This record gives sequence, structure tokens and C-alpha cells, in this order.
Amino acid sequence: MKTIPGVPESLTREQYMSLVESVGFDGKYLRSLEFRIDGIYAEVFERNEKGNLVLDTKLDEPVINRVYIPVRDD
Repeated sequence: MKTIPGVPESLTREQYMSLVESVGFDGKYLRSLEFRIDGIYAEVFERNEKGNLVLDTKLDEPVINRVYIPVRDD
């Protein structure tokens, strides 16, 4: 793997969770997070009003919502 000056070789779990939370996500309910040139793409597990995972009864698996946060050029 290529090493780029100024880019860390790894992150601590605390640093990683801080990054995830800095864009408004709860890491416990995050399936994926992708930073792209046009924005942030995420897949998050849906939760109900009590904070429990919502299951798709037909598939018997958690419901996953896709979230896109665009980058604005102000």
C-alpha cells in the first residue's frame, strides 16, 4: 500500500469515532461511510423511536437507509 506524507498510517478507534460523529452519525448504527469529492455517502441502520433497530419482516434483516450529504461550493 502506498504511503502519502501527512496521511496517517492508522487511526485509533477514538479518532475514527470522532470523525464519524463529526458529520452527525452514530457509529453503532453505521454500516458504511464514504467520503467522495461531491459529498459524503452513508448507509445507516434504521432505528425506531425507542432506538431499536427496525427489521424488514420479509427479509428478516435490518432496514438500511442510504444518506447523501452533498458538498456545496459557496
